[in-house]
Amino acid sequence: MKSLLFEKFIKYAMLRAAFLGIMGIITFLFPEFLLNGMVYVIGGYVILNGALSIVGAVIHGRNDNKTTSYVNIVISCLLIICGMLSIVYHRYLISILPVFLGSLMMIEGIVYFIIALRLVTKTKLLLIFISVFIMIGGIASNIFTFGFGGLPILSQIFGTLLLLSCLYELIAYLVYRKTVK
Repeated sequence: MKSLLFEKFIKYAMLRAAFLGIMGIITFLFPEFLLNGMVYVIGGYVILNGALSIVGAVIHGRNDNKTTSYVNIVISCLLIICGMLSIVYHRYLISILPVFLGSLMMIEGIVYFIIALRLVTKTKLLLIFISVFIMIGGIASNIFTFGFGGLPILSQIFGTLLLLSCLYELIAYLVYRKTVK
């Protein structure tokens, strides 16, 4: 349970869970939000994640392995650059929105899957199931790129995936809190 990946992941889990839950609800209630503001919000989310990782690496860098700290800072800087590029090129990303959202959810599902595999807890199978479902949902979102379903279906799929991600973050945080006590 004491893996470095899990420790770094869980650090801001409640913040991410709140964000993902709010975005999931907004996506369900206002499907047009996908076209108007989702790319900006995701760009901001990625920039915030990158900035928090850099702050964590600088603050806790003395305790970690130097190579790990440098890799963490490089990946965090790449996250910030990707977030900025997604905001700057918002107009172009709208045309490939299902691929953009689907790819993000597939990557998130893969990260969740890797983290779930490393856990030694009773909820491991549930977390693996949720992560696989998020990956499959990302693939389904990519399928809708080719004209199936339209915006209402895409917003339902993406909203569901966001709420599942929120659930995953909450369960992982609760598992961590339970094992720490």
